[in-house]
Amino acid sequence: MVREAAGIPLHQDAPHHWFAGLLVEDAHDWDPQLQAIGTEDDFGFLAFPQGDGKVRVYGGYPLDQARRFKGSDGPRRFLDAFALACSPKNAALVSGKPAGPLFAYVNADSWTDEPCAPGVVLIGDAAGWNDPIIGLGLSITYRDVRLVSDILKATDDWARVDFGAYAEERAERMRRLRFVGQITAAIDMEFGEAARARRRSLFERSAADPGLKAHAFAVMAGPESLPSELFTDAHRARVLEG
Repeated sequence: MVREAAGIPLHQDAPHHWFAGLLVEDAHDWDPQLQAIGTEDDFGFLAFPQGDGKVRVYGGYPLDQARRFKGSDGPRRFLDAFALACSPKNAALVSGKPAGPLFAYVNADSWTDEPCAPGVVLIGDAAGWNDPIIGLGLSITYRDVRLVSDILKATDDWARVDFGAYAEERAERMRRLRFVGQITAAIDMEFGEAARARRRSLFERSAADPGLKAHAFAVMAGPESLPSELFTDAHRARVLEG
């Protein structure tokens, strides 16, 4: 609402897949030290243990299946979709029970060219969000808060405060994270035989050339920590086309 009131346009990529999340409880047989990511047939999954038998699970599925998990039994059917041959340990998730609502969203990235206007500075999702496939929503927001706070604390004259440095840093940060999210979605959240062959090819090629997955360090170490050549069409082609 603030963004719209300030007249700041929001740009969005075309959606690539549906992405849904659910908290599971009573999954006590799931290893509390184990995180898992996998793709089989028309479903990609992620699982992150929360302790005390709770696991946060996510699933991606094709855009033409918008109603796949709709309805009162949607959370249960979503959890049943985790019964995958590629990850037998998922049986511990399937045997758990939904502990909250199931929310599904299209994955599209969004961004603003200028996250500020007279009297307004946007942070977090208001300034544009990243594809949740790489799970950096709160990290993005926390960095936004830190950068904006540092600028505000550097002066007592907020009527003349300049958020240009924040806007410039955020634009490049989000560009790099969009790049990583798009590659991750292409590998983990595309389905069919061609996508399966691409995943196998990357798995085999990266064993000999770990640099093919170097862009993924942007998720844990920060996108600014990596060389710019990892965020180019040339690198994308090496990763996805072999």
